[in-house]
This record gives sequence, C-alpha cells and structure tokens, in this order.
Amino acid sequence: MAHVVIGTAGHIDHGKTALVKALTGTDTDRLAEEQARGMTIDLGFAFLNDNVTIIDVPGHEKFIRNMVAGVSTIHMAMLVVAADDGIMSQTREHLQILKLLNIPQCVVAITKTDLAEDEEWLDLVELDIRELTDGIFKSVDVIRTSVNTGVGIAELKNLLEQKAVTIQQSTDRGFFRLQVDRVFSMAGFGTVTTGTVISGDLKKGSTVDVLPGNIKAKVRGIQSHGLDVQSVQQGDRAAVNLSGVDKEKVFRGSELALPGKLKSIKKFTAHIQLASEMKKELKHHQRVRVHLGTAEVLARVHLSGKKKLPAGSKANVNLDLEKSTVAASGDRFVLRTYSPMTTIGGGTVLTTFIPKGVKVSSWVSALEVDPVQRFRQLVDSLSTQPHTISAWALLNQCTDEKVHKWITKLDLLTTEKGIVFTHKMLDESKKIIVSTLNTFHQRKPLRRSMGVDILQQESRLSTIWLEEVVAMMKKEGIVKFVESGLALTSHKVELVGSTAELSRKMENNLTEVGLTPVTTAELSQKFNENDKRVLEVLHVLKGDKKVSEIENGTWMHNENIAKLRQALINHFNQNNEMGVTDFKNITALTRKFAIPMLEYCDKQGWTDRSGNQRSKGDNL
Repeated sequence: MAHVVIGTAGHIDHGKTALVKALTGTDTDRLAEEQARGMTIDLGFAFLNDNVTIIDVPGHEKFIRNMVAGVSTIHMAMLVVAADDGIMSQTREHLQILKLLNIPQCVVAITKTDLAEDEEWLDLVELDIRELTDGIFKSVDVIRTSVNTGVGIAELKNLLEQKAVTIQQSTDRGFFRLQVDRVFSMAGFGTVTTGTVISGDLKKGSTVDVLPGNIKAKVRGIQSHGLDVQSVQQGDRAAVNLSGVDKEKVFRGSELALPGKLKSIKKFTAHIQLASEMKKELKHHQRVRVHLGTAEVLARVHLSGKKKLPAGSKANVNLDLEKSTVAASGDRFVLRTYSPMTTIGGGTVLTTFIPKGVKVSSWVSALEVDPVQRFRQLVDSLSTQPHTISAWALLNQCTDEKVHKWITKLDLLTTEKGIVFTHKMLDESKKIIVSTLNTFHQRKPLRRSMGVDILQQESRLSTIWLEEVVAMMKKEGIVKFVESGLALTSHKVELVGSTAELSRKMENNLTEVGLTPVTTAELSQKFNENDKRVLEVLHVLKGDKKVSEIENGTWMHNENIAKLRQALINHFNQNNEMGVTDFKNITALTRKFAIPMLEYCDKQGWTDRSGNQRSKGDNL
C-alpha cells in the first residue's frame, strides 16, 4: 500500500501527544522546551506501522502556524477531544482548517475518559462532536480512549490502520514535489530536509530545485520510516540528505521539486472561501497571513471590483506576497488575519500567470474555478501569442499528458509544433496578417514583399505562431514568399508614369557604367531624386533580376556582372592565379572599386582567396 500520513488536531492539553505515544511508543515532544512545559510547540513525528506516519501538531493558538504546516500534507485527521473539557476554541479552529484544506477523512478520539463523570456525559460530548463535524468529512468514527487505563487504544490503532488502507491518494501531478516541514544538519552528512512527498517520486542521486531561492542540489541519500531507501514516491514521509545547499538556505516552507517544473512567485490568483464565523469583513488590500503548504507568508489581498467581502462569501482575488514562495495551480491554503491571528478562510490557487494586456480586475473575477474551463480561458487570452503544449504544462504546473487531456475535452486544435489554438484565434491571426501586409503594400507599392521580421513586429504575433499561420495561408494561396519576404498573392509591382521613366533611366545608366559599381546616393544625385524613391526602384529592378546589390548601397547591372564572370573564366582558362593588379587590368577598375568587387567575387564563389592571390572558385 502507499504510505499514509495522519495528522492530529485538537485543543491544547487534550492529550494528543500522550495518545500518539500510546499508539506508537514514541514521545513526539522532541524539544527540551516542550518536555519542560508539557506542551507541544512544534511538529512531532511517529510511525504507527511501516506504512503509516502520524504527525503530532501543537494545540495552542500561538502555534497554529505550526499546526497548519503539519496538516497541509496529511491524508487523514485524528481529532482529539478531552472528555473532561469537551469541544473548545482550538477544536473548532482546527476543524475549520481541516475543512479549508479539504482533508477527506477524520477519526475522532475522545481522550481522558477516565476523568469523565459518567457515560451520559461522554454521550453528550460525542453528540457535540458529531454535530460539529457534520458536513466537513465524508464519515467520522468516534473512539473513546484513556491512556491511563488503556481503554480504546487498541481499537483506535486498529481503526486507523483499516482506514489507512482505504485512503485514496490525491491526483499525482506527475513530477516530484516535497514541501519541507523540518531542516537540520548532521555531522558528515550536511543538510537534511524532511517532508511528505505530495507528487511524483525521487531517487537517490537525483538533482532537485530548492525553492524559493532557485538552488540546485544533489540528493545524497533518502530515508523513509527510519530506513535508508533508494527512492520515495507520492504519500511517503521522507528525509532527504542534500549536497550543494547550506542548511541556512532551506527552511520550513521551502519546497523540493523536479528541476524546471516550479518557480518562485510573489503573486497568484486564487478562489477563496471566507468562514461564516468571521467577525469582520475582509477589506481590499488587507494584510493577511497565507498558510500555503508548510509556508507562512504575509500578503495583501486585492479584491476585484469590491472594497469588502462579508463573512461566508466566495470570490476570486489576487494575493500579493511580501516574500517569494512556491505555489501551483490547485494548491490549497489557509488565510488568517495579521493581528490578532484568527482563521478567516481558505482557498485554492487558480493560476500564477496573468496574461499581458488584460484588465486585471475583470480577468481575475471571470476566472473559472474548474481547471479545464480555466485552461480554455487561458488559451483564449493569448490569441496572438499562443503557447505550446509544453509551455502550458509549465504554466499550469502539470504534465504534457494533462494538457493533452484538456485539449481533447475542449476540442482545441494543435499545430505540428504543438501550439494550442482555436479556430477563432486562427481566423483572427489571418486577418491581422492580411491587414498588415495590405497596409505595407499600399504604403510601399514598389516593394515586392515585406520582411518577415517586420511583419512579426507590426502584427505582434509571436514568431513561432506567425510561422505556423503563414504556412497555412501559403497552402491556401493567400500569401506568397517573394525573395526573402512575404506578400499577398494578389500583390503585383507595376511601374507607371514618372516612376517607370525613372526606372528606365536608372537601368540605362547602370548598363552604361560597365563594371563600375554605383551607389544609391550617386543615382539620387544624378537624377535629382530622393534616396527613398531611388532605393524603391532599385529593389523593383532587383526583383526583376536586372540589377544586384554588390554591397550595402552599391549596385551593378546584371548584364555587366555576367560580363565580369565571363572575364574571370577567360583569365583562369589561361592562368592558375590572379592578383589585384591582374583584376584591375581585366576590369579597368581603380583600386577603390577593384577591392570591393574582388570581395563580391569571393562571396559568389567565383574566386578563392589565399593571401594576396586568388584562384578559381568552385562556382565559376
């Protein structure tokens, strides 16, 4: 069977620690202060059997933070109520916390029955317990016990073991997570962290992320239930010996995770449920304590479109944290007031991601609690920047397989590269591309195409999405690739009027100058035109394969380039090498033009340079 963790709950002095000792033989009050004061302050741990761990939590209201850290990863609660006191204030608050954390099962132990006045009193205590727990758990078993007389101890242990066998583990995220509840160092071993594996598995020798802090650490060794093991899995209590991280860098509230799966955050969106017992309304921007996993973090609550939330209400909110922590979609947490510290509610993390450009208050309010429908909202919110399946898995802190299931349920579409999209997103992106290209063609009618990089900037579509949509549009005959850019299939460059006349004059001039390259500026000056118009005409001539750009801003007619190539062929038919002087004699160019033309020949593969000499190139 999978390992099961049981957490105690109940008022101070109701006998939780004594009961755990009677069940397991272990005194969980490990601190000297605890033993001196006779009061549990921090978490204690004991083994009921090889597969069941009991976490003993403090009952005093001052140590509720430790109690929440202890029960945040349990599978079942053991509520302890003393027969002589009955239900007390911390009994109620602990029950409230168990409800907020969605702990499914509970066994109630009425302790100190030897101090009860009579059976009728015990019946009343049990009745009160059943009324208080009604609606919180699927079922509640009540066992009457006494550690002094031994009454009910064996029966309680047997019941806990039976319940543990039936426990259903929560859904596994598919990657390793352990929320740290204790850190210590051992001579010769270094840093040791303990906690419950809440998803995935971990093997000795693996590397983990220690968060927050983004520290990489190596797993030197693992213990579970006091034994050295090679691996642990979901539900296991584990002590993980780490190398590569100092003890001071890890603390209760840290998390160990498979590298790259989780990130440190300072803000998340959540759905909260306020307790009906709240005495004051929750105000916008109110400072609260967030108990998330084993961490306690101070935060500000940002209500969406409201100034206050009354007791018992539900709402989506943003929580701005005062320090970094770790959270994943679906994680549950408890909310407590800053001062005085009382439990006011709890909630579920919806997302740690807010898309750019959305109106935050409207976005947060509309966010779905159901993870499948929420995924659809997230996909729709990124209509021009759709993500891949893997990227969505990282943003939702889940596996690619989980995202695939959501895609199937929602009838979403994916590209060959794994981009998730909808028909509406595709149609909108096509319209954006057509509009952007059309505007470009109207603005620059002599340009055959628009650079893809410029199209990406102006359309604001992500690079990978643009590539996918353009490929679809090309198959549909909407766009075409021209030279190194993109154009609408319907776009044609036509030279008319004065522009056609300028093109004829420029082409004639480039033909007449022979092998001497001409700059854009020289052509502009010769024909008394601005550089922009001359350059546009040159690009049209280039597209018609009449001219070529030798280097940036320097041009030559292709007929003359063909003559140059033939001259080189003739030279190398009779010679093995060619120097600069030879090239000047062949072309009648001055050194000013000969050097750049030689470099052009090198680039074309017509010549192969070695020092000051050139030989015949592979492309000649």
